[in-house]
Amino acid sequence: MKSLRAPSLLLAVATAASLLTTPIGGGYSHAGPASCVPFGTAQLPPGAPATGSRAGLSTFPRYTGTSAPSRVEMRTETTQFNLHWEFALVGHRLITRPRSASQWRTVPLPSCLRDRLVAISLDDDELVGIDDRGWIYTMDNVNQSPRLWNWTSAWGAMLWTAPGRTLPGRKVGGWALSVTSPSDNRAYQDIAGRVHPSGQAKMTMIPSLTGDGSRITYADPWLPNDNSYEVGGPLGGRFQARSLSAAASTMFVMNKFGDMFTRTFDFDSSGSDSVFFRYSWESQRGKPSADNLMVETWDRSKAAVQLPAPDWTRQPKIPGEIFSTVTVIATGPGVERRELRVAGRRDGVAGFWHKSLQASTWGFTATDGTPPGTPVENSASDRSSETLAPPVPWNLSASLPSRKAFVDGQLLIDIGLPYSVVDPRLLDRVGLHAPKSGYRLYVTAFDPAATTRPAVVVTPDGKRIDVLLHTADGMRMSPSKPGLTSVPRQLVGAVALDDEAFARRGSDPAVRAFVRDWMKGKQITPITLSATTTSLVIR
Repeated sequence: MKSLRAPSLLLAVATAASLLTTPIGGGYSHAGPASCVPFGTAQLPPGAPATGSRAGLSTFPRYTGTSAPSRVEMRTETTQFNLHWEFALVGHRLITRPRSASQWRTVPLPSCLRDRLVAISLDDDELVGIDDRGWIYTMDNVNQSPRLWNWTSAWGAMLWTAPGRTLPGRKVGGWALSVTSPSDNRAYQDIAGRVHPSGQAKMTMIPSLTGDGSRITYADPWLPNDNSYEVGGPLGGRFQARSLSAAASTMFVMNKFGDMFTRTFDFDSSGSDSVFFRYSWESQRGKPSADNLMVETWDRSKAAVQLPAPDWTRQPKIPGEIFSTVTVIATGPGVERRELRVAGRRDGVAGFWHKSLQASTWGFTATDGTPPGTPVENSASDRSSETLAPPVPWNLSASLPSRKAFVDGQLLIDIGLPYSVVDPRLLDRVGLHAPKSGYRLYVTAFDPAATTRPAVVVTPDGKRIDVLLHTADGMRMSPSKPGLTSVPRQLVGAVALDDEAFARRGSDPAVRAFVRDWMKGKQITPITLSATTTSLVIR
């Protein structure tokens, strides 16, 4: 979550953040990171455009050891690259060289980080190093001159000023740094294919496989240091991934049978950041795109980001031997400009399989040595259904409020309020109650990390109408726990009819009345939600 908007809103959020308590969850340790790098330029977005300048590189000591890799074509915990630089972790020593050079040099580290780094990840102009206790450290300006490279241990709310956090999950090959910058990526695409500016700052996060691999927890340096923020995985969040890579907000996951999915997702683009972004659940057809985020946010004649967020895309199977190491890289400015790579062999020759994000076939590039990772049982057919986690246990129902209520989800969007921070239970506490409509919504296995799931609306006379329940995470100002607990969790969302159900309004009296009276004639209606393990409130 990294974008700059009105100072008054920034101040309001910062004021709310002053109520933060000590972070909780598996991604945080009270011991604290190394203390010698509390501040750095990573905390001052957006950073300068990439230059690839080598100024200052000659002052780095030459690496004369024999353990450096000869090529860096895959991103692993010890080898990384971007458009300009390659990095490797040899023991605890960080070495680097320009992408087209052969001579490696040792990167000087702050005193408190020497002999401590055990893993690295790189994207765009940032590199993160992980120490032996799991703490995250960020080196900024990695697309710039080495003279500008600098470290910080800070991470988390508010605005990247918390003292730091540890890596969620910590599965080898199951986490990666993702950075979308306004200079190198510039834009992203919503579910309708409309292009939007990424903002005046960066979108930085570290998605990480946790638990059985079906959960993708992400650490964001502008959000509270907890494990409550998740990306809903493929197949309703039940796909058990073994490997994960990420770049420019695009995630690439694979299971133990070589089934692969990709998704472009970030807290900002997915509907959660209504402080800095403007969203709509309705079609934006006919509205022009804005040239910059400020115009998009405030000019209602321009297209908003259409929700729900784009879902996962299944990638074609690889026709050959593969290993567990996967890589996604951004290949240049613009949406969908990504390349997927999977370590493997073809006809006994080591290398990597590769294709562009939207391509239907895989190519192969031979390299030296042994493919990184472990062999994968790459079946020719799809076996993703064999790696499904059990559904979550939360079966919930809620009365749909009367559409004559003074405040509902649509009003919160219309007035421009940062509605992703407004819990509907709070509306009731301040006296803004909503009468019942007579309709009731039922949802089975309600996973708050998922974007879309089937639900059922029961009419006042007992008829059942199949609907879709879309959601996006709320913006929490204090640390929380993942999933649902006894503490209400606020989300934003919409109730929608698919095309077939919406078409039945002409022949099905129950659907016709529901669309007319509750959906107000539309196919999709925004709501705000508050959920616990046993209750659901909708406005």
